Amino acid sequence: MSEAMAQRHRPPQTPLELRLTELRREIHALATELLESGDTPELLLGISELQTTIAAFHYLQAALSHQAEKRICYDHEERGVHIDYPATGAASSVALARRQAPHGFMSKLAGYRILFEDTPNLAGAFALGVVDEDRIDITLTELGKIKAEHRKDFDAFYGENPDLFTNKGPGKVREAVREFTLPLMDDEESAKLQDAADKQYVRFYRDGSSIRFSGSLPSVEGVALREHLRQVSFQAKQQGDPRTRTQIEASALVGNLVAGQKRKLPLNLSLCLIMTDRSLFMGKKEPAYLEGYGYISSQVARELIAGSFDGNGVDIRKLREGEYQDYLENLETVTEIIRLYTAPGGTELVAMDSKARAFPKKLRRFIRVRDRNCRTPYCDGLVQEADHILQHHLGGRTNADNSAGRCPICNKAKEKWGWDEYVALAHPQTMVIQNAGMRFVSQAPPVMGYEHAVFPELKEEPGWLRGLKHRLRGAA
Repeated sequence: MSEAMAQRHRPPQTPLELRLTELRREIHALATELLESGDTPELLLGISELQTTIAAFHYLQAALSHQAEKRICYDHEERGVHIDYPATGAASSVALARRQAPHGFMSKLAGYRILFEDTPNLAGAFALGVVDEDRIDITLTELGKIKAEHRKDFDAFYGENPDLFTNKGPGKVREAVREFTLPLMDDEESAKLQDAADKQYVRFYRDGSSIRFSGSLPSVEGVALREHLRQVSFQAKQQGDPRTRTQIEASALVGNLVAGQKRKLPLNLSLCLIMTDRSLFMGKKEPAYLEGYGYISSQVARELIAGSFDGNGVDIRKLREGEYQDYLENLETVTEIIRLYTAPGGTELVAMDSKARAFPKKLRRFIRVRDRNCRTPYCDGLVQEADHILQHHLGGRTNADNSAGRCPICNKAKEKWGWDEYVALAHPQTMVIQNAGMRFVSQAPPVMGYEHAVFPELKEEPGWLRGLKHRLRGAA
């Protein structure tokens, strides 16, 4: 159909359509001007500003969607229909207006109710384009798991910390919200862990000349298996194996479990778990961090370390006097604990130095645990490489301060001409990235919890704690 025919068959445009059409033409004219005469920094700035504008428009869509749902509910109540569920058809109507399938829009509208009724600070950031739709959806999904009063507490916390999501990818945003919500969900998380263990499964499917399989494992076992296969693939690639890492991992899994190779999958897999002294010894509800997975509740972490002991209400003085002996004995059976310390009462890890160009193995592990994900802003990639922030050939030192965990793509990208990085602060470890006129700040996430005064009762270590540290040093 020709453009003239299409125009004749279109219904008359509303004033809103006319104004938005004119606005789109203005934006298109600005972008065309940049395309024709803009240099690289101007082009990148244009992309950034358009991204902010898109996010702000998504906020307006969210506001209109929320209001449309309220109007549909009101209309149904006035007509006396759909009394049990007045929002019938609202999700599908909004999905049609957005030219998308309706799946998931009921959850999206539930999130919008949270956004506009419980979280005005978050809504304000969305309106300014500071936070985009993907990160808003992730945040609202996590906030939907807690009560309205706690959602308002989170919003107040966000209002006091407006940079909470700055430079974070979707995965890091989810972790930032879960760090707040998990202390409110200790019992539910423990129940979910047990439920996952009860419902683990594996299924096989025939697919032409191959067999596909899928399954579900509890988080701890799943992370341990994944980390083992990753280590196998890294070692094989370092030894010159031409296969891809995923091919190596598949071969290792099948070889260990099916083919009967002598080398078996180890039963005691190494996991890195970070939690505060307050959560481990005093029953506080600050969440723990499981490397390769993310935040888990403090009770789940305590059970992972020492069985199903309930640490709530533990008195450190009674621990010193020898009470809770079963808990201590279980704790002392741990054969491998990766010891990563902060300054007393602080939140930042401290580590060693090296004069070598390549990062030593223990320092690489430290960087991976400290940074959790690739340090490039907005990237959620797994840390696979330890990178010198200031390159070694330019005088950069091989130590924790001048290091950043990176995924392979980002590690190569920083070699682009005009991409500069430098260390801005050592504690907390902070680097600045400058590229074609853009400037970003990347800070290593705090290890766990919040800064606090040193516990007076821990200034003199009890005998059982000294003994545990001695055994750990001997096992190292």
